[in-house]
Amino acid sequence: MEDERLRRRNGDPGARHAHAGAHLAAAREARGLGLAEAAARTHIKQDHLAAIEALDPAGLPARPYALGFVRAYAEFLGLEAGPVVARFKEDIGYAAPSVYPTAEKFQAAQDAAQPASREMSLWAVLAIILFMIWCAWQIALPRELAAPDGAGAPPDDVAGAAAASAAGLASPAVDAPAVDLRVIERVEPVYPRTCDAGAGPVETVEVMFNVDAQGRVTGEQVVRTSNPCFNDAALNAVRRWTFEPHRVEGAPRAVYDQRRAFDFDRRF
Repeated sequence: MEDERLRRRNGDPGARHAHAGAHLAAAREARGLGLAEAAARTHIKQDHLAAIEALDPAGLPARPYALGFVRAYAEFLGLEAGPVVARFKEDIGYAAPSVYPTAEKFQAAQDAAQPASREMSLWAVLAIILFMIWCAWQIALPRELAAPDGAGAPPDDVAGAAAASAAGLASPAVDAPAVDLRVIERVEPVYPRTCDAGAGPVETVEVMFNVDAQGRVTGEQVVRTSNPCFNDAALNAVRRWTFEPHRVEGAPRAVYDQRRAFDFDRRF
C-alpha cells in the first residue's frame, strides 16, 4: 500500500494498475490493439506478450530476454520504458538479491584458480615426458668406460683375441694385428634387452673398421655375428672408440682393417 501511494504521489501513470503487466495490457487496449496484432508488429511471440501482461514468469524466456521484450513492448506502446522495466523487475521478482550469493563467490574463486591448476598439470606432463626420454637415452646409448692413459689395461688385440677364442671364433687379424694401436677411449656395448627373446647365453659380434690419422674410427662394419640382433649395439660402441694416432716416420697415418669382437653375456 505504501508503494502504491508513492507511485500516485509521484505521478506514475501506471500507479492505478495492479502491476506493470496490467499497465502494458491497458496501454495496448487503449490503442485498440489485440494481442496477436501487437505480437506481429513487435516481432515478439504472442505467448511471451501474454506472459508479460499476466506477470507469469513460467511463460517467459531467460531474464535478459524477458526484460528486453518488456522494454521493446513499452516503447511500442508509447510508454516511458525505464520506469516500466523497473516496475516489472520489482513486480515479477527480478529485482530481488541472489538467493545464493556465497555460492556464486566461491564458484568465481574456483574458476580463477583453474588456469593455475591446468598450468601445473602441463608442467607435470612435460616432466614425465622428459624423464621417459632420458630413460630411453640411457638404455639406447652404451656406457663409456674411458681409459685416459691406458695404464693397467690389456692391449685391445689381446682382449679381442680372448673374446673370439671364448666364442669359438678364430680370427687371425685379432690374434696378430698388422698394427698395434693403443686405445685412448673405449666404449663397451650395452646389452640390448629387446634381443633377449631367442638369444643364447653369450652372443658375439665381430666388427672390422679403419682408423684415420686422427685416431677416429671410420668404415665400421660387421664381418661375423652369432645373432644379428646385437649388430647395432656393437657398431654403436666401436664408433665411439678413439685411438692414439699411428705414426710412420713421425707422420700420422691411417690404419685399415682393424677387427674387434664383442661378447654379449645375458647374465650381466
